[in-house]
Amino acid sequence: MSHPLDRYRALITTEELDPADVQAMFRLRKRLFVDQCGWMLSTVGDLERDQFDAWYTEHCLLFCGPDLVGGFRAIRTDYPYLTQSIFPQLAVRRFPNRRDVWEISRFGVLPVAAEARSTRLNYALMFRFAELRGAAALVAMADLGYERFLQRMDIRTRRFGPPQMIGVDSRGRPLTALAGEIPINETDNPGLHKFLHLGRQLEIHDATHVLGRSSISA
Repeated sequence: MSHPLDRYRALITTEELDPADVQAMFRLRKRLFVDQCGWMLSTVGDLERDQFDAWYTEHCLLFCGPDLVGGFRAIRTDYPYLTQSIFPQLAVRRFPNRRDVWEISRFGVLPVAAEARSTRLNYALMFRFAELRGAAALVAMADLGYERFLQRMDIRTRRFGPPQMIGVDSRGRPLTALAGEIPINETDNPGLHKFLHLGRQLEIHDATHVLGRSSISA
């Protein structure tokens, strides 16, 4: 009998190491965030990318069989990152600039038949990535629905400031967001346990770590 995760695998890489896979992620991001969500983001053809898709950016890709179904972007906060650089008004306290804190952005999965499982595995991949990198916290910008979703999953978050309107989408609908962080510590954040357990079962090829490109803090 096959294991329910047998069809899934993940890749942690950079555009330099795996340009074809990362460009596939850029195409998925356009489908998700521009075509479906209506975010007004920079695109080139069928790719969505910006100035934070840089040499220091790590891309985490989730596959179901041969198909890319989701993923996210991860940037160590001692490098320039989206939330701090573009939306400084979302913080009333200082954004982190630390080797052991990472920003997560462009997090999403395609709306397919197994979307619920893929979404859960994408979270598991995110927290497993944090564990592999020795991260103390993950920073993200999100809407209120995302924050409530994390709370329902018993994941504790800390806001940097109150929610604010940051613009409108392509259909003229207001976009409200907040910035915050998730502490990566099972003692302070026990809801992480089930996701870390799931992430440890997922087949993950960490190309950047194997080649010594990423630092793991002590």
